[in-house]
Amino acid sequence: MNKITFDKLHGLGNDYIYIDLDKYPLADIAQFARQYSDRRKGIGGDGVITYNREPSGHYKMRIFNLDGSEGLMCGNAIRCVAKLLYERELDRSNPMTIETQSGDKILALTIEGGKVLAARVDMGLPRLLEAGKEVQGIEGSYVSVGNPHFIHFIESDPDDYPLADIGPRIEHDPAFPDGVNYEVAQIKDPHTIKMRVWERGSGLTQACGTGATATAVAAIALGLVAHKVQVEMPGGALIIEWSGKESDPVYMTGPATYVYQGIVTI
Repeated sequence: MNKITFDKLHGLGNDYIYIDLDKYPLADIAQFARQYSDRRKGIGGDGVITYNREPSGHYKMRIFNLDGSEGLMCGNAIRCVAKLLYERELDRSNPMTIETQSGDKILALTIEGGKVLAARVDMGLPRLLEAGKEVQGIEGSYVSVGNPHFIHFIESDPDDYPLADIGPRIEHDPAFPDGVNYEVAQIKDPHTIKMRVWERGSGLTQACGTGATATAVAAIALGLVAHKVQVEMPGGALIIEWSGKESDPVYMTGPATYVYQGIVTI
């Protein structure tokens, strides 16, 4: 039996189990995620994040969802990885480059007293795949920010939307062969969006960094909000900035919070 030291961190309530693969080379990360992400029978979390140093000298982040599937990118998790790397002196660069399954991401860190409080992430070039896509009678914007999102803008409060019922149906609709993240969003004013998310492979979560990014991209492209907007989610808010040009990157700014360290025997 092996003992593995893990860390719990969250970005706006989007919490994961973090494991240094250089120290603890798990043979089956997907199975570990399925077993230990369980909030009643395991450690609990929205999934597992691993990180390890690559030959390039940068660290690479991988995301494993509750169901064991691998995600391409997580905006909330990457800020937490940067916090771990910087504060553990594994990577003291600022800006910092972290490799992901959807490409390299560059983070500008906000540091105070040697602690990373927040990060501004270059999320790369967004792609508005389809602005008026209709799925199951629901019209939305189909956007990629390294992973796929279907955003449905509504007039009413997203808190009242039956996301737990509709979310899984949209996630697994044949229109999205690889699944999709589903966001419902309300434009509160030109600088504020309220949003909830059903995450592919994880279900309802408190926040989603890529989801907030995709939602802002869709709203800016439709002319519904300004080029810098606050996206409010149950777990808190992120600031998203985008020029509106698909040749320009989109930026996400938000906090990273350390929770605790533990040991699990497997």
